[in-house]
Amino acid sequence: MPEQQTLTIQQAIDLAVQHHNAGRLPEAESIYNQILQTDPDQPAVLHLLGVIAHQVGKNDTAVDLIARALALNPDLAEAHSNLGNALRDLGKLDEAVASYHKALAIKPDYAEAHNNLGNALKDLGKLDEAVAGYHKALAIKPDFSEAHNNLGNALQDFGRLEDAVVSYGKALAIKPDYAEARNNLGNALKDLGKLDEAVTGYHKALAIKPDFSEAHNNLGNALQNLGRLEDAVVSYGKALAIKPDYAEAHNNLGVSLQDLSKLEDAVTSYRKALAIKPNYAEAHSNLGASLQDLGKLEDAVTSYRKALAIKPNYAEAHSNLGASLQDLGKLDEAVASYHKALAIRPDYAEAWNNFRLAAKALSFSEAQKGQKENGYKKGLSDAVRATADFAVLEYYLAKFRPHEADKAAQKALAALPPKVDEELLIDGRDHEPATPPALADKLIGMLHFGRSGTGLLHSLLDSHPEVSTLPSIYLRGFFNAGVWNKISADGWRRLPERFADEFAVLFDANSPRSTPGIVGENSSLLGSKEGMTTVGEGRNESLSLDRDQFCAEALRLMENFTNVDPALFLLVVHAAFEKVLGTKTKKHTVFYHIHNPNDFSKLNFLRYAPDARLLMMVREPIQSCEAFVGKSFLENNYDEFNQAILSMLFAIDQVAFRMRDSVGVRLEDLKTKPEATLHSLCTWMDIKDSPTLYQMTAQGKKWWGDPSSPDYDTNKAMDPFDRASIQRSVGSVFSEQDQFVLGTLFYPFSVRFGYREPDPAAFEKDLKEIRPLLDELLDCEKMMAEKVQIDPDQFKRSGNWLLLHAGLMDRWDVLNEFKDYPHLLSPLRITVD
Repeated sequence: MPEQQTLTIQQAIDLAVQHHNAGRLPEAESIYNQILQTDPDQPAVLHLLGVIAHQVGKNDTAVDLIARALALNPDLAEAHSNLGNALRDLGKLDEAVASYHKALAIKPDYAEAHNNLGNALKDLGKLDEAVAGYHKALAIKPDFSEAHNNLGNALQDFGRLEDAVVSYGKALAIKPDYAEARNNLGNALKDLGKLDEAVTGYHKALAIKPDFSEAHNNLGNALQNLGRLEDAVVSYGKALAIKPDYAEAHNNLGVSLQDLSKLEDAVTSYRKALAIKPNYAEAHSNLGASLQDLGKLEDAVTSYRKALAIKPNYAEAHSNLGASLQDLGKLDEAVASYHKALAIRPDYAEAWNNFRLAAKALSFSEAQKGQKENGYKKGLSDAVRATADFAVLEYYLAKFRPHEADKAAQKALAALPPKVDEELLIDGRDHEPATPPALADKLIGMLHFGRSGTGLLHSLLDSHPEVSTLPSIYLRGFFNAGVWNKISADGWRRLPERFADEFAVLFDANSPRSTPGIVGENSSLLGSKEGMTTVGEGRNESLSLDRDQFCAEALRLMENFTNVDPALFLLVVHAAFEKVLGTKTKKHTVFYHIHNPNDFSKLNFLRYAPDARLLMMVREPIQSCEAFVGKSFLENNYDEFNQAILSMLFAIDQVAFRMRDSVGVRLEDLKTKPEATLHSLCTWMDIKDSPTLYQMTAQGKKWWGDPSSPDYDTNKAMDPFDRASIQRSVGSVFSEQDQFVLGTLFYPFSVRFGYREPDPAAFEKDLKEIRPLLDELLDCEKMMAEKVQIDPDQFKRSGNWLLLHAGLMDRWDVLNEFKDYPHLLSPLRITVD
């Protein structure tokens, strides 16, 4: 038998290191321990044994072993750096930073230590210092792929997404199979709104590393943002098959299931996330949202309160708690919750909207209790009185009482931010300003009224040689609160670029990025929803505009003015848009599809456009209203249902109609006598009649129609003058009694626009007859309550019911007092030559 070979300590260390570098950790650990049995004071071995402990997650052991090594040899730079790694994983970030600094004091050109220091500083939120650390690592070692990746992560946290993409690209150029960098690149692309590219990035990461649970989860997030909910569910399922205790994936799966209306399954997913991570505030809040949708309002309130106990500054949870309390009829508490949300996020539009609804419902509730005189003020807490938007809120409430609204509107206009504070000085020009260019000198804003053909009229005016209009409703939120401050934050030179970021869909109809618009609406993929990605004769074109050319032209135009404000910039946008499109004719009229603005946006528009005129497409109101609420009725979305009815009842009666030259165009006239109607409209708009008015176009390309219309056909372009929409019978939502109630409230409008003959005596009789009906459920409400098995009395206590019937009562009060609506829209006078 041959003698067993005896190794020297150095030979044993070398053998162990070979095993260690090859990933054979148990073999390496065994040899290191044998060496220490022979010589316990081997610093290199203690250090490497500590590295193994760190690699297998035993960080406390790693710290003890590496500290022993450094006690024996304080000059081991690698040991100081690896001690920092173990301390970082233990959450002892300041101690980790100190260890990395010790490593660098010994070895200043130690690229790995600079990179590790950057990681710890990033964890501490010191992003500037972290970025500096990564740059130092890369100056020493330019092909350090991990440092490029980590630099990308820091830049992404900074919000410098384009720079982060560049860093990930450098990491992947060095190491193409770097799955983590491909995943991180996907995250940056997703945050940039480039969702399809993000999906591709995640798939590449998973091709390299199929068991990469984080990449499966992130892929699910991108697919969810694209609206591909079923695919997202599959991705989250794969992430959880690999990592069953992945709380974030359980939560994200719940979000997709909730969006798919699989509410019970969503609740199960959120509960699994919370079983793993009990202090997961977002999961508590999301669970509350699903429970709220299921009608389990008390349970929803409990979940929101748990989220807020963990994360007191969670604005969304405060707002959602308010919504549940509102549905429970606890209006005082709801108002308080909305105010807390707004104290955290003053620009939280959805919370403002819900607060206003709760305040209005509260005032009606007080009025029902016999406190009519103080009812309207009951919803206005002292805290809210201190906010900048109080005047706008007063106007919102005053609108329900038309004889009070003129004064409130003027007060609200005066309370808006001073124009001078929103002007940007055009300074630092490259040349002296020339004569300012001639921009459009007329502005017409189009408002929305249920389903009445607003998109149709827009498409007919699209190619008119004298009219400049942007596609769809992309720009409706331009005058929203905060939009101008956001796009003008970096001065006039970056104004076009920041505008293009905020309204990305204007430059690429396929953009998934949300666009400022109505409160609470998901406006992602707006171009697709509005049929702007399937235009042209072959229905295979997508609207786009060269962003760089637009920005350059907008800058060129602005350089010839001394100041720019929202009104001037709106005209600049239209002029630059037409220039990039190659328009040859002079466009002296801007047709601005403002659609259904909130109060702030409408008032802001009116004060910046004092000469603007207003246009509204209208249709027989019961028919239009039933078409408008059809989807929410089928989905039992009572919040959306009642807001739709109220929006129509108050859309026809606005202070703005007395402040501005305003007309309503009947859809029935446009369909049955298009030539006379369009000729008369041209006269009112002060534009010439044109053959283009009889073609539906978007940005000059053939538009096939509104995809949400029941008349939409993917194989055939819609006929703009087809009469199907005005010939539909009613009754699918509103019973005969419901039609009687709503028809009575719409009576002045219907008479003025020729939908019914005037009969004042019958109207007064009908008005008296519907009064007691307003205190009870409409028939359509009874059907909605039955679907979710809610007792009628409980249904009547909900904030949404109180809100709708407050609005109906306000309309009744006005008609009972004035027998008309004081600010009722007037019809377009149609003349026949």
